[in-house]
Amino acid sequence: MKIEQSRISTKGQLTIPKEFREKLNIHKGDEVVIYLKDEGIMIKPKVTHLGMLRGLFREEIKLIEADKFIQKERKKWRI
Repeated sequence: MKIEQSRISTKGQLTIPKEFREKLNIHKGDEVVIYLKDEGIMIKPKVTHLGMLRGLFREEIKLIEADKFIQKERKKWRI
């Protein structure tokens, strides 16, 4: 996990460090979604098209395990 510090401007603006913007594929004018959580805030890029997700999941996704999880959750909702 990478940790950086930033400062809030007098207008309430926050600068996201360049390394973070590059990793999340965030560019000037892009929108982000801000979540308020118990432990602080979370900032994520607003996904407007699937191409924005490219590179976010660099680790291998285990599709079989994911499918099993989805099937298990679907069964819980069936009557």
